[in-house]
Order: sequence, then C-alpha cells, then structure tokens
Amino acid sequence: MRVPGTFRSARIWEGEIPGSFEPGFVEPPLSEIPVPDQLREIVQGRSDLQLHSFRMGECRILLGHEPGGIHGELRWHLTISCLDRHPSWDEIKLARYRLLGPDTVMAMLLPPVADYVNVPEQDHVFQLWEIDDPARPWEID
Repeated sequence: MRVPGTFRSARIWEGEIPGSFEPGFVEPPLSEIPVPDQLREIVQGRSDLQLHSFRMGECRILLGHEPGGIHGELRWHLTISCLDRHPSWDEIKLARYRLLGPDTVMAMLLPPVADYVNVPEQDHVFQLWEIDDPARPWEID
C-alpha cells in the first residue's frame, strides 16, 4: 500500500508484526506528513535523498535513506520520538516493521561515549540504523 503524499515509494508493510505486544496495546494509525525543505537540509545536508515524516499516535517518525558509516553508504535511518515520554518498545517495533518491511535489519546503536549524541531537548528520541554486517550475527545456524 502506498503511503498518501509520498514521492519515492515509501510504503507501509501490512504483514503481521513479530513478537508480542503489551496487554491493551492497539496499533495507532500511521500517516505521512510533509517534510519541510529546511528540515531536509538540516537532517541530510542535501535535498536529493529520501526523507519521509510520519505521525503514529503520539509518536513522530522520520525515515531517511542517508549516508552512514565510515564509507558513507546509503542506509535507512529511522528516528522515533514522543514529546514527553520515551516511545514504547511496541511503538518502536511497529514503526520499524511498518515502514521498513520484514527483511531490512535495523539496530538501535549505543556507541562509545565519545560518539554518543543526545541533548536534553531530544531526550525522548530513539534512532535505528540499517545494519549490513557480512557476519550476519542475527541469523541462527
């Protein structure tokens, strides 16, 4: 299903979300909202890369395909936040699978202290990055 208002094939995966959910959790609607050009420049430094903005209940989500890592390869980057609380695991998992489908490997990274990025104004922001590790540690033999 194509997300209304998108330009470069942002889609919502409609498959079953893996794992369990907290009792009483109800999947909130996910809707795409316009990305201001100024935000695109701030987030990615250029305007030709994919960047999408979504609302999902109380969560705000940015999904970008942008340079990451030491070689600057294009990788998916999902940022999810709430104004006055941390997003729940159910919300993070739901956003990740709905926006990136069943096959992309994403990880929440906790880097060395010298590379840790956070400011008080963004205390409720979580970031997931696409991982493409040839060792594939997530696969079970």
